[in-house]
Amino acid sequence: MGRLKAFDPDDALDRAMRTFWQHGYDATSVDDIVVSTGVNRASLYGTFGDKKQIFLRAFERYVGASTVANLDAATEPGSAREALVALFERLVSRSCDGRNAGCMITNTVAEFGSRDPEVLAHARQALARIENALDRLLRRAQAFGELPADADARARARHLMATMQGVQVISKINSDPRLLKQICDQAIAAAFA
Repeated sequence: MGRLKAFDPDDALDRAMRTFWQHGYDATSVDDIVVSTGVNRASLYGTFGDKKQIFLRAFERYVGASTVANLDAATEPGSAREALVALFERLVSRSCDGRNAGCMITNTVAEFGSRDPEVLAHARQALARIENALDRLLRRAQAFGELPADADARARARHLMATMQGVQVISKINSDPRLLKQICDQAIAAAFA
């Protein structure tokens, strides 16, 4: 009979995610993950795999827990513009929380460049999920007359996605909420013009 795990894998993955998010893949050693999770190396490898597999699982956790959860809330019934304003308000608030961690998706793309196709495939999928959710939101705005029917919702969704990523990059060096809100307000105004 196998031994029971002496740790909570979900909690360990959350802790690993925060470590990778804060420090990046290259600057995070397996020893750092051992320290942040409180789980020994053998148990980490036995549960999640090697460092890259731990990273990919942590990355998917980030995408599911923060980015997609916020976008799913934005696609609930009601005013699409108000949902977008609320989404960007949460983005500014998170970007000014003092961690200066930015977005794990954007950080990953910047760190990996084109050196690891598997990691970049995960990042592309994450960005596509964001773009698709924003596109659905803008199409809802069209259906309810908040946005002209002939507006290119997909192009506007891409612009909003780029703004979201840009705000999180800028927040790493300047987390002035007024500046970040101004950037977001301009993007929302452009999306609904």
